[in-house]
Amino acid sequence: MVEIDFITAFGRLLCDGSLRDAFTGDPQAVARQINLCRNDWPAFLRLLPEDLEFQARILLRKRQELVRQLLPETVRRLGEKFWPLFLEYSRVNWPAGQRAALQDAFAFCRRLKQQQPQLVSGSEWNRLQFALSEKHLAIHWLLRETIRGKTHPLLQIFLRGRLTRWRELSFHIGL
Repeated sequence: MVEIDFITAFGRLLCDGSLRDAFTGDPQAVARQINLCRNDWPAFLRLLPEDLEFQARILLRKRQELVRQLLPETVRRLGEKFWPLFLEYSRVNWPAGQRAALQDAFAFCRRLKQQQPQLVSGSEWNRLQFALSEKHLAIHWLLRETIRGKTHPLLQIFLRGRLTRWRELSFHIGL
């Protein structure tokens, strides 16, 4: 296993709640586990668990805001449960890459669908699936979708051109 430096170790601690928990219990064991370079041990061992958790929460709140923008109806349905559920999910799940916010929202919704499927907006779920796919066309019919607090049938059509840009056409029946 290749040794890692302090900055890499610090980043891992911020991104992984279970690693932060382990660090709180035994920082030296974590330093060994992640194969931290011996020269960086003194600085690593001086890190304060409560400061790490505080900094990690700031990053998690930023992620939460991105997910909130992608899932407004689902967040509305969750109400006050949104932050605790997102915190539980995000402490151990950290997406990476260009489309990290989409992946984050998708993984959070997938987890919600396993626990409380009625709280996930079907139209938002369809949108995330299409956005992360390479499909050029998708059509979804939802018999009961809540829009602005009212439930109506919804037809969603997703189109992707030659580039990665895509569009959504939604037809709300009865609005």
